Amino acid sequence: MNNQPACVTLRSRLLQLPSPIIIGVSGDSGSGKTTYSNGIRRLLGDDIVKTIELDGYHKEDRDQRLLSGRLPLDPDANYLDLLEEHLRLLKQGKSIDVPIYNHGTGKFDSPRSLAPSPIIIIEGLHALYPQLLPLLDFSIYVDPDHDVKWQWKYERDVKKRGHRAEALREEMLKREAAYKRWIDFQKTNANIVIKIFHSRLQEFSRHEFTGQVPGWCYKVELIVEPASIPLPTLPLPFDFAAMLAAHQPPFMMAAVPCTYWGRPVTIIHIDGVLSQQTIAELEAQIVAYTGIPVDEALGSSINPQEFEQVSATQFAQLLVTWRFLEQVNYRLFEAIQKEELKA
Repeated sequence: MNNQPACVTLRSRLLQLPSPIIIGVSGDSGSGKTTYSNGIRRLLGDDIVKTIELDGYHKEDRDQRLLSGRLPLDPDANYLDLLEEHLRLLKQGKSIDVPIYNHGTGKFDSPRSLAPSPIIIIEGLHALYPQLLPLLDFSIYVDPDHDVKWQWKYERDVKKRGHRAEALREEMLKREAAYKRWIDFQKTNANIVIKIFHSRLQEFSRHEFTGQVPGWCYKVELIVEPASIPLPTLPLPFDFAAMLAAHQPPFMMAAVPCTYWGRPVTIIHIDGVLSQQTIAELEAQIVAYTGIPVDEALGSSINPQEFEQVSATQFAQLLVTWRFLEQVNYRLFEAIQKEELKA
């Protein structure tokens, strides 16, 4: 089967949209927001998807915050009105000058010009704030467990950004209450909430646990709002015989319908690692729709093992992107309906 036409059709239809689809990705600093933004961008292409990092809308740089004692989590410490204006301009097909914050220097760099693209991702602490919601077409909130978040933030800010470990710990303790006050509530409005924990597979073993779960593997819970217009089916095959093999890596997946903040949702629980066969068949289906291999969508973060292909975290990234494509499908359907009414 030739998969290319499906991809060409999707991309060409996106390029014909009268206004961009804007996605908000929110969560605490160091929560893994960029992982899911990258998944969408890699799957559709850099020419289709552009990202705005909201750190550039802070009012103070790192040195100024040390003097003032203000935290960037405080919405009043950010130019949210300017961000709202920028999103409105992009919806109107106009270019903007995006402010840039340099995490290496702790200073602001010169703004960069950004022209509208079919899909724009805004990624930051306040991406799902109430004043911005009317301008968003899709929303994601990343909510890792406390211990996971601290581990990730330490690895990123100390090892990659050069922050002092002692100063970082003091800041993280200070910002706990600020996070609950100013950031956490945004998840009540998200189309998808991504909760991340250390693997809990051992809890399902009634006796001595003999499975091996890699250190880079986490348990993920996806709280997913149903789509208005579903995409084609995406079957997920499992080899039951392989599941009973002695050395098969542990894996768990469950889908549980429930109510989340008054809305019907499905919570998808994923833990462990998937087999090569399962991922190979899943890859073929995704390529049929997008034309881009799954390894590009996941980037270079895959850890090749003897019988492991994709961790629960990386697999969840694919599911989030697939759910987003459902929303893209809905927007394209709306655009077609409007054109038919005009005709």
